[in-house]
Amino acid sequence: MRALLAVIAAVLSFPALADSKAGEKKSQLCLLCHKPGPGNAPLLEAQPAKYLVAQIAAIKTGKRTVYDGMRINVANLSTRDTADIAEYFSKRPAHVGLFSPDAGKAAVGEKRVSELKCAGCHQPNFHGTEAIPRLAGQVPSYLIQQIDDFNAGRRQHPPSEIGAAKGDDVENIASYLSTLK
Repeated sequence: MRALLAVIAAVLSFPALADSKAGEKKSQLCLLCHKPGPGNAPLLEAQPAKYLVAQIAAIKTGKRTVYDGMRINVANLSTRDTADIAEYFSKRPAHVGLFSPDAGKAAVGEKRVSELKCAGCHQPNFHGTEAIPRLAGQVPSYLIQQIDDFNAGRRQHPPSEIGAAKGDDVENIASYLSTLK
């Protein structure tokens, strides 16, 4: 319960005047992993600021489990640091056209995403909003890991049918979402 209250407090205390310029300087450590290229770290550009703030708070409180390096990196961020970094990434343009998954898998994934009604929360363009993450153009391996974590109960997802996505569905969904701009 304390962890949930800490996450809520972090989102509610999001400074209205977060400084994206300061966030650019403070985000340099983040960019060592959260950048285009091989790896499983999500892209942070164009993510909603409130979503980023909530995720950092969840990592700091242990509500969201991540690898130790990430937990250590955010441990000493102040509320202001978190807000500045989130503001910086939210204002950055999304990376476009980085992934070229199999077109057949992406087509099947598009149909499955429609059936699961993912756009109901993530928006029709999958750019997210406020506390809902952007999925468009995200790293496919990261998307696969997150869906697997939702299905295994390692990460919370609001009530939805995402648990119905298993096996090839997961790869197809990630293929489709990663192609979006």
